[in-house]
Amino acid sequence: MSMNVCTDQLVLLLAEPDQIASLSDLSLDPSLSFLHTDAAPYPKNSGRAEEVFLAKPDLVVTGTFSLHNTTSLLETLDFAVEEFAYDQSVDTIPGEIRRMGALIGQDAKAEQIASTYERDLADLRARQCPMKPTAIAYEQNGVVLGEGTLADSVIDAAGLTNLATELGYSAMTPLPLEELVSHQPDIVIVSEPMADAPALADQIAHHPALRALETSRIGAFVPRGAWACGGPFVIEAVRALTELREEIASCDPAR
Repeated sequence: MSMNVCTDQLVLLLAEPDQIASLSDLSLDPSLSFLHTDAAPYPKNSGRAEEVFLAKPDLVVTGTFSLHNTTSLLETLDFAVEEFAYDQSVDTIPGEIRRMGALIGQDAKAEQIASTYERDLADLRARQCPMKPTAIAYEQNGVVLGEGTLADSVIDAAGLTNLATELGYSAMTPLPLEELVSHQPDIVIVSEPMADAPALADQIAHHPALRALETSRIGAFVPRGAWACGGPFVIEAVRALTELREEIASCDPAR
């Protein structure tokens, strides 16, 4: 039974269907779960201890940012609970895949997925060159993803410089639009709004000052949900940004 959107996806990747007792409600959110379509057939939970007590799973997997009172209560009731930290680096992902595989008896599958991810990440990193354009992830309400975030690690792996980190921002932090505009990043990565849930928080991506940056590439370049959680699908975010970097700053001096 998974009670966290990030552990949901590791379970979906590795477990056999009859091993999955339940996934979190957020497993269906396309902005958070790269595997939201795969999650549809399974029962859902809202992270309450009562739901676990009724389901009586052999194992509960959750995240360190999930409801701590639920986790402690389940441990008091002698349920087997394993917490997974939110991955802050592309390099920690293989270990989390292998750990989940060991927990649910899917070591061979986990090893195959983790090894493929490691190989693909190494191949993409090998395409880097000294030219490192600036990029910034500018999300709802002008929040940027700075040092210590998974997005920061993805940007670096793609051979780009995270402007938010360069400016001294860490974690998820609001950045004044004026500061972003004054530094004119080469790439501005905005979040893709949900078509069925319009929000004022998304309007920052359409601000005239941002759109007036003639030399900046602005768009939702990262596949939806690809860097919300640590998993092998993060490689799609690295690949998308690597290909974008190669479009705007080729490593070939002849081009």
